[in-house]
Amino acid sequence: MAGLAPIPFSLGVNYPWRNYGEDFGRTPLRYVGVNLPETQNAIAADFAEIHDAGASVVRWFLFADGRGGFLADNGVPRAPDDSLFADVGAALQLAQRCELKLCFSLIDFLWLQDHTGTRDPQPNDHVLHFPAGREAFLLNVLIPLFKEFCGHPALFAWEIANEPEWAIPEFNRDPAAKLHLADFRAYAKEIAQAIKEFARVPVTLGSARLMWVRAWSELPLDFFEAHYYPSTEKETNASLAQQLADLAALDRPLWLGELPARDTSGADYSLTGALDQCRAAGLCGAAVWRWTKPEAQGSDVAIGQVDPAQLLAWSGSERADAQNA
Repeated sequence: MAGLAPIPFSLGVNYPWRNYGEDFGRTPLRYVGVNLPETQNAIAADFAEIHDAGASVVRWFLFADGRGGFLADNGVPRAPDDSLFADVGAALQLAQRCELKLCFSLIDFLWLQDHTGTRDPQPNDHVLHFPAGREAFLLNVLIPLFKEFCGHPALFAWEIANEPEWAIPEFNRDPAAKLHLADFRAYAKEIAQAIKEFARVPVTLGSARLMWVRAWSELPLDFFEAHYYPSTEKETNASLAQQLADLAALDRPLWLGELPARDTSGADYSLTGALDQCRAAGLCGAAVWRWTKPEAQGSDVAIGQVDPAQLLAWSGSERADAQNA
């Protein structure tokens, strides 16, 4: 961004989950966490391929919709469960072994939304819907987590939340969006300050769209993060390059945390072209959605998976350009 010294471009991939909401800690129904030997073997193979494809950062959802990973009484979190630290530690160890860094997204917007009456209740559904629940989650679960992995060399960043705007009525008119901007911003600020005090790791927030990044400029983030999908940007009538140019005056680096492997809604979109535009705009990196296979009924089936060969070809050309510069 304007006036900032050049920084390395961190190419990443989204490894959003193996089992949504169940990778870290236990759920009431089962345990399939990262620390299981068979799970570790599968992740180790994936991480080796990710490294070989030229990526250096892996973005991974941690608590997702809050169904597991901590103990609660009457909807109030009281402590991490007996598997959370082991699962997070195993993931970090695997990443370090493969010379990768992890960006953990702590809270998914689905947990921030209120789905009362529209689906079967999930464990801990309402923890983040009232001040005492949010505060207990920070004090009794997040801060112990930050302390346990303080300054870990395999951590790229703690990401406060994934696309919180979809749960905030000032951005989204969905009936499930009931958490007001002022309330979430105050909570996000508390989490960011806790990361700075107890984690000694960069902090960011995964904004759903480039046009919303500035909404988080009051937070003490180390770098901004936004996501870009051509299918959600049609009403802006602005290309990726145009939107990045409009953000050139940001006072902190910008990382594109989600970029689709492909987008069938726009004939002009290509992953390599988008990565080129991110690099040319001076971004500190970008992460492709996604490495793990989309679920058959998932909303991202049309986007598909990362093509390792395509990623390697792009990263290889970038390294060659850097060496010749």
